[in-house]
Amino acid sequence: MMQAAPSADVFTGITSGTESSASGPRLSADQLTTLRRDGFLLVHGMASREEIARLQSLYDRLFAERRGWDKGDLFDMVGRDEAGKAAALPQMLWPSRYEPELGTSQLARSARSIAEQILGPQLENMLEHAILKPAAKGAATPWHQDEAFNRKGSGFEESISIWMPLQDVTVESGCMRYISGSNHGPLMDHRSPNNDPTIHGLETVATPDLTHCKDVPMPAGSGVIHLSRTIHSAGPNTSGQPRRAYILGFAVQSTRHKLLSRDYPWNLEKQTARDKRELMSLPPLRRTLRRIRRMLRGQKF
Repeated sequence: MMQAAPSADVFTGITSGTESSASGPRLSADQLTTLRRDGFLLVHGMASREEIARLQSLYDRLFAERRGWDKGDLFDMVGRDEAGKAAALPQMLWPSRYEPELGTSQLARSARSIAEQILGPQLENMLEHAILKPAAKGAATPWHQDEAFNRKGSGFEESISIWMPLQDVTVESGCMRYISGSNHGPLMDHRSPNNDPTIHGLETVATPDLTHCKDVPMPAGSGVIHLSRTIHSAGPNTSGQPRRAYILGFAVQSTRHKLLSRDYPWNLEKQTARDKRELMSLPPLRRTLRRIRRMLRGQKF
């Protein structure tokens, strides 16, 4: 799913340790082989319907109350991010900052357990976000690769995202879709949607070959795992109900000599309102240091 590199002060509210490693579904050797081959894998039985209903209520409250807007945690992924304007595709970073139960839920524990089976116990929780597609008008998520969001100085031996709906999700409501096997290909060139650097999201410059495109509808309590180079998107929500997705990202940090040595041009050009709100929420000294770092790396602001 669409990623955003966390700021220097990463909030990690997701349960870790021995409790998580004993929770959730166990992946078979065949499932792990399928994930490596196709770049994505559907997994069932991550949480009960009762928990999903409870989390759905918390989730809706987060967006209704616009939690995190002033800190840049709430923004429009594919449209211009303006106060008072309805977002085409609302996204929230680190939602368990505002509703801690999300991070301690069985759903989150299952996700971490699955990630440990894929990446090993040395993994780190690098991302947590929530994406809400409004009923009947939720915009499509453009084709992209999560790796395109990486910044200079970052580096992962491997990273994955686990996308978990808080209601049954269908093709009509905007389920995930993947280009099977694209994880074995190169990182494609990306750009801002509509070539507008004030928009947070990214899209591939060229439309990918859709020959091996796979839609992944699923029931609530399930999740779909994908690798960072797998090309993916999600359709618009044309159903009568909101489409709620909770996403956790995990990675194993690489050694220093393998860190990304340059920023991708599509990230350097970004000048989003979300970034400005995040910057202005920092204390003055940290705000100045952040500006200096951006200037040194050639980022526009």
